[in-house]
Amino acid sequence: MTDPRYMKPGLPFASGKAVEEAGEFLQALGKTLRFGWESYNPETRGEANCQWVQREMKDLRDALNHLEVEMRAAGFWDETDA
Repeated sequence: MTDPRYMKPGLPFASGKAVEEAGEFLQALGKTLRFGWESYNPETRGEANCQWVQREMKDLRDALNHLEVEMRAAGFWDETDA
């Protein structure tokens, strides 16, 4: 989860944040597919892969929601395609 102090308005930031969070989600899911849902990284705080994927899913949803808000504000959101 991103600390609100580091969030910035605007489409460029929202786009970059969405890409970053998508990458983190893909990393979590990829490791899970390789090592299993109940496995965990012993070098981290012991979070199981299923928890890690869930956390990254939430972060990605938040980033995509922020991107949608910024796209709407910039006039780049087409309601007919949504």
